[in-house]
Amino acid sequence: MKSISTALAAGALAAFVSLSTGIAGADPDPAPAPPTQPIGTQGTLAEGPGVHGWTINDLRPSSDAIPYQPRGTLWEATATDEAIQGTVFPIVANLSARSPSGQNYQSLFTVPTPQGLVPTALTQGQKTSGKVYFDVTGDAPNSMVYQGGGADLIRWVTPAPAPQAPPVAPQPQAPSAGSGSHPPASGGNHRAPAAPQAPAQRPARPATPPPSGSSGTPIPEGSSGTPLPAEAP
Repeated sequence: MKSISTALAAGALAAFVSLSTGIAGADPDPAPAPPTQPIGTQGTLAEGPGVHGWTINDLRPSSDAIPYQPRGTLWEATATDEAIQGTVFPIVANLSARSPSGQNYQSLFTVPTPQGLVPTALTQGQKTSGKVYFDVTGDAPNSMVYQGGGADLIRWVTPAPAPQAPPVAPQPQAPSAGSGSHPPASGGNHRAPAAPQAPAQRPARPATPPPSGSSGTPIPEGSSGTPLPAEAP
């Protein structure tokens, strides 16, 4: 009986250890996906004693001259932080650019620039804007993230380009009358009858002028014409 009890206890202990190992080795619950919106829109975040309103615009390669020599390509974005509630302190180091393949490029928050975002305390209703720079050493970024504690808190993505309408094919035009584009009739070489021509007009012959000084047969002086016969009684 003692050996049976020992065996049962050992089996229960092994089952408990196996169950405990399975629970300890199970993956923790994944973090919820951060709110995502298009670049150019505001994302809200409760951090510290207040609520931030972060907006990202114009993620693109930069041509600015800054006191930093990039190892790859210098990129920039314009960031705006607004104190929606309470007092907030913008943390530029939490902003990163991200490529479609998942490469992160943290902002160059230690490089002072006159056009950069100033990390100053904001009271409710105040806002600050400025540029944030990134050293892109791999794939080009197409999104921005604000991180805290190693997790994404806000994400901005570049909107997809609108589809373009297909080109409209030109419509064939009907041949105009008299353009000569009609095909000849089959069955022989037929020529269209020539249009009748108007007869040529002969020039009018000039009238023969009368002889010089002639004005007809003169009537004898004193004659008044042929006398009529006397009336019969």
